[in-house]
Amino acid sequence: MRKLLAVLCVLAPPSAAAQPAPPPALDPVVPQFAEIETVRSIARPGPALWHITKGNSEVWIMGMIRALPKDVIWNKQPISDVITGANAIIAPPKAKIDVMDVSWFLLGHCCSLFRLNKGKLDDFLPEATKVKLAMLRESVGGDARLYQGDEPLGAADRLNSDFAKKYGLSEQNPLPTVLQLASDKNVPQQPAFRFDPMPIVREAVKLTSQEQLPCLEAAMEDAARAAEHGRAMAEAWAVGNIKEVKAHFAVSRLQDCQAATVHAIGDIEQNRIPAFVTAIDAALDKPGKTVVVVGLLPLLRKGGVLEQLETQHLSIEGPTE
Repeated sequence: MRKLLAVLCVLAPPSAAAQPAPPPALDPVVPQFAEIETVRSIARPGPALWHITKGNSEVWIMGMIRALPKDVIWNKQPISDVITGANAIIAPPKAKIDVMDVSWFLLGHCCSLFRLNKGKLDDFLPEATKVKLAMLRESVGGDARLYQGDEPLGAADRLNSDFAKKYGLSEQNPLPTVLQLASDKNVPQQPAFRFDPMPIVREAVKLTSQEQLPCLEAAMEDAARAAEHGRAMAEAWAVGNIKEVKAHFAVSRLQDCQAATVHAIGDIEQNRIPAFVTAIDAALDKPGKTVVVVGLLPLLRKGGVLEQLETQHLSIEGPTE
């Protein structure tokens, strides 16, 4: 969602409302993971894969993380072998764009996304937030002058971008790499569902700077957590060590904040797990093989994709912990 909002980019001018007190530093939100009973361990090197069979149908599931440090190498051969001969690869949700909506956005709102119309960011940040943001910004080599022209969500997005540069994170890996493998093998790609991004934009334009402020706080919490645990989680993901992945995992506070602040985002997030389960059920009703790529959190959390599939008495092969 951050990337989508960053591209669509519109926010209202700052509000004169009273400044809220900044929240104290928070402990990481560690999700409740499901206890999945796997038939056997798949010991192939590389990211973890789960395998479900039903009659003459099979589904291979790969749990995704958002980005990897560029120097973290992972074995692509297992997923490449699985993709070969697949009927389709089911990918994360994808935005659908209406030409008229794009025209409306470009004519009325483009290029103002996350940028202040007047004043500067420090003018309305609580002192504790200002100090913490300065510390994090300096730690990732961010340009203070650029941040001063940002709305709080703009500063959150810029902090994420600077963090990615500092730690060498590449959004071209791993998901785009897997989708490219499918393209190279002429395997059709289909998103779990498509969504209209314009309701997100229409809500975002109404947000005041004060309403955005909690999401900047959330982004700072995420950055502090990722600096300590992000690399260890990425390295564990690359070799399929799910136990270590869980040990270093935390729910994105920014993603949760955006879902709570922009209801259209919340609706999309609520649909994510049911849509993947429905797509997998449909794939298991067709002969042949289907590959699914889904984020690790919706895949593994309590009530997530794997747990819901297990309630259908399906046999799931996957990594043991």
